[in-house]
Amino acid sequence: MRTHPSVVAIVFLLAIGPGALTGIGATTALHFPAGDVHAPRAAVSPAATAPHPFAFVSNFEDHALDGWHAINGTASVVAVPNYHGEPSLSSTKGTTAFQTDIATRNFSLGNSALSFQADLDFGAGGVGIVGLFGPGNALVAFVGVSGTGAVGVVFAGSSLTSYANITTVPNGTAQPDGWVSLLANVYTSTAPNGSVVWLMDVFVDRTDVAAATGVSVPLAGTYRGAIIETLCYTMYYSNIVYTTNKIASAIPGYNNMDGYGQGSGLNVQLLPKYTTLSASMLLSNWSVPQADILSFQINAMNRIGATKNTCTGFYQLGVDLNPGGRIAPWFVPNNNCVAYYFNSNNTPRVGNGFVTPAGSHLTLKIIESSSTHTIVFQITDLAVTGANHTLTATIPYNGTPFYAAYTQMEWQPCCSKSPIGSYFFNGTLSRMTIVGGNVSAATPLNADYMIPYALDVPPSWCYEYYNVAVTGYDQVG
Repeated sequence: MRTHPSVVAIVFLLAIGPGALTGIGATTALHFPAGDVHAPRAAVSPAATAPHPFAFVSNFEDHALDGWHAINGTASVVAVPNYHGEPSLSSTKGTTAFQTDIATRNFSLGNSALSFQADLDFGAGGVGIVGLFGPGNALVAFVGVSGTGAVGVVFAGSSLTSYANITTVPNGTAQPDGWVSLLANVYTSTAPNGSVVWLMDVFVDRTDVAAATGVSVPLAGTYRGAIIETLCYTMYYSNIVYTTNKIASAIPGYNNMDGYGQGSGLNVQLLPKYTTLSASMLLSNWSVPQADILSFQINAMNRIGATKNTCTGFYQLGVDLNPGGRIAPWFVPNNNCVAYYFNSNNTPRVGNGFVTPAGSHLTLKIIESSSTHTIVFQITDLAVTGANHTLTATIPYNGTPFYAAYTQMEWQPCCSKSPIGSYFFNGTLSRMTIVGGNVSAATPLNADYMIPYALDVPPSWCYEYYNVAVTGYDQVG
């Protein structure tokens, strides 16, 4: 999470409390006149402390039902229509009954907060819902869409006799034509009389603004699993995730970011301890009005950094996407969340970086070495030669190996002179692997670990789906 010095105090009160920051081999004052501060994504979810965390990921990439089974009618996985290339579940209402599928794989009961997301194709004029079911396979919380030609209406509630229309599907978003992205957070709250109530917040194609908050879902605590139901004509469902991690967050004024993975206090599971995180980036094209505002990055965390929302044990490696076809690579060492720029002699001073052509291919590595007591940050740009081809920085380190990882694209609202819609980036992150420590060979990070999150994401962004075949995803924003 990147923040400029003007909001440093707020970030550190949230993350680690006040105090001095430790730089590379020196204690540094809190204020960096020309520097950036990168902090972990906000761990704001009640689900972060859920007693039985879980993740159920259904992406149909194997063209199988991924844990879904029909209790009414039949459904099948089809290649067309697809969600950005990801297959979909095709579901058609029967002549006498809704087509209904449920899933319970990986689900644990008794949690006080859940999140789910799904992308639905309503282009054929269908009506479909996704949500949670309880005893007797009855709905207890859901979000749905009703398509009428090119127009869709989103509705939500606790049952088919207790719901309300909440918004129309927005136009001009980054979603493919006919598709809508539905996200929901289901959680407990305390009513004025002291009783515990279940509520749901709903997001549609964006998370910077909620489509509805505080939707009453009184029986959501009795959930038994996930449910898909087609109420009219044919619907297609894809990119489905249910988890105790909070997927959608709206925090006014916080940095906009999205990505995949776990850590910074939001964990379903820790990874086996590892020493090297690797990834590739394809920077297809970008257009930005201001430098040092939009970035793309990977994060590795030791046990403290993984389980807490703190700058300690939290290591980032990424690039700013700057005007004029320039990128400015940087890394975040330990304890202070301050970005150090390779082109500023590994200092917090912001640099303009260097020119790289559209379609540049980068490789990134964060390496922990217990034998040398160091961490090495390395970025290689395969599209350039000379001094900027490979950039490397080494810092002293006496901590543990890494236990978590996630990725993110990020925009800074505090410092941009132009609205977020003025920034465009099209790229891909792929080949996310870990190795070392208890991981004997380079191991891809699969979709069950790489859980999505979307913090203040505008409708012009889309982080598509996590593709297991390439262990990564396409990013548009």
